Amino acid sequence: MRFGTYYFLQAPPTIAHPDVVRHEIEQMTWTEELGFDSIWLTEHHFIDYGLSVSPAVLAAAAAMRTRRVRIGLAAAILPFHDPVRLAEELAIVDILSEGRLDVGVGRGNRPVEFEGYRVPQIENRERFEESLAIILKAWTMERFAFEGRHFNIPEVRVIPKPLQRPHPPVYVVCTSPDTIEATALRGVPMLNSLLRGGVEQLAKSRDTYVKACEKAGRSAAEVASLLGRWGVSRHVYVAPTDAQALAEAKDAEMWYQESLRRFLVPERIDRVHPLLQPGFRALEERFAKVSWDDLVAESVAFGSPDTVAARIQEFQRLGVGEMLCWMNFGGLPQERVRRSMELFAREVMPRFR
Repeated sequence: MRFGTYYFLQAPPTIAHPDVVRHEIEQMTWTEELGFDSIWLTEHHFIDYGLSVSPAVLAAAAAMRTRRVRIGLAAAILPFHDPVRLAEELAIVDILSEGRLDVGVGRGNRPVEFEGYRVPQIENRERFEESLAIILKAWTMERFAFEGRHFNIPEVRVIPKPLQRPHPPVYVVCTSPDTIEATALRGVPMLNSLLRGGVEQLAKSRDTYVKACEKAGRSAAEVASLLGRWGVSRHVYVAPTDAQALAEAKDAEMWYQESLRRFLVPERIDRVHPLLQPGFRALEERFAKVSWDDLVAESVAFGSPDTVAARIQEFQRLGVGEMLCWMNFGGLPQERVRRSMELFAREVMPRFR
């Protein structure tokens, strides 16, 4: 297994926004220093759930402060971008990083973000498909034109091209069975998260992905290669003992859960598109049942090195290729994040190398 660290730039009210950014950039340098394999960045807008408003800018900052680790996006939300502009920016980042960029993409799921960017959320799937097609053409063709429902691009030459050829590895964030199937048919690896509930949901995602790959006629070797790049994020906190880890991480985790609820569930569900309302009401019900004990039992990897290693073995048994360790959730103090990262790198990672 490979291990990366994951960055949202969460901003609880007790931490100034410039300090959030400085702290997490420093943690990115620790990622390389401590022997992790990768840095993963995301994109969110208009909420303290995450200040990661520009994955390309953050990726460039990480590229300038590291030399070895891969730098992944998990993910750039395509409906919020001009795809030609994003293709240019990510090509520059790939060059700056000397070919270390991995590009995860997603279609977004939060109404306020779509409202802020003046994009109808009901169009997110169509815009995602068109944007990804445009980006791949921009990276691989000397000149191209595109005509779609949402984008009409006259013939254009997009330069520079990425350093990696034909283009940086592409991943897709998958949160629904239909997206998993489409990703498998496209022949790219998926990115998932385990933030609530147990690992059985990951097993279902894996099985759906494998069946779609087989339906597309992919060989067992191809499927194994794609699963070898399957990335899953999870909250991780390591301390010398289980009791210490749970005591130190509880407040941060519960702040995170509340911020996640505010991120995902609109304040006025009746104001979103009628086709989206049932999904948001189901989310609202799920959040009403979240408890600390259930999170510790099923979702998070908090504890001593032995306990955390046992939780990672669950991922290993499922065939997860890379674990995206989210170690700085909920405003954890910088010194505790550092200690957790050190313990993980020294006493957990070697067991899976």
